[in-house]
Amino acid sequence: MTRGALVQLETPDEFRGRVSSVEHVVGVAGPEVGNFRGGVLASLTSAPVALVVGGLAASAVVGLVAWRNAPLRRYRTPAATTAMARAVPAEST
Repeated sequence: MTRGALVQLETPDEFRGRVSSVEHVVGVAGPEVGNFRGGVLASLTSAPVALVVGGLAASAVVGLVAWRNAPLRRYRTPAATTAMARAVPAEST
């Protein structure tokens, strides 16, 4: 599930334009901030060190968000929920 799809599916209609705009700004600015961080770190150390530190930091942030955000971990798209319901046979009593 992509960030954009999640925003479109879960944002109420009356806020979708505003929220999509903010999501777009974050999506455009985020990589630039990462590039700046990588450049500064590479100039202080070396490119391989900056690459490894950046990868470890990104992995740590993803792990932290996954650990702290239980609703996001449990999120299922409406289509996935319907497909899972069809795949699981009803229990017979």
